[in-house]
Amino acid sequence: MASGIGKHKILNVGPTEPWSVREKLCLASSVMRSGDQNWVSVSRAIKPFSEPGRPADWFSQKHCASQYSELLEATEAPKSV
Repeated sequence: MASGIGKHKILNVGPTEPWSVREKLCLASSVMRSGDQNWVSVSRAIKPFSEPGRPADWFSQKHCASQYSELLEATEAPKSV
């Protein structure tokens, strides 16, 4: 699916290296607690769970929102035709 098409728009910001499964799980858990509009809280909550060697801006608000958008796109079930 192309960027920007569908229910969720994918934001192209931040590092391009993939997030680990642990980081994605922490992101999803934090969004469940704080909501998908409070990226300041989400970013702060998951910083302690970063993999070694991640840059300081790895969990920036924009990068968290972008990664969450990608997670939603990846988990949506394809529609049968």
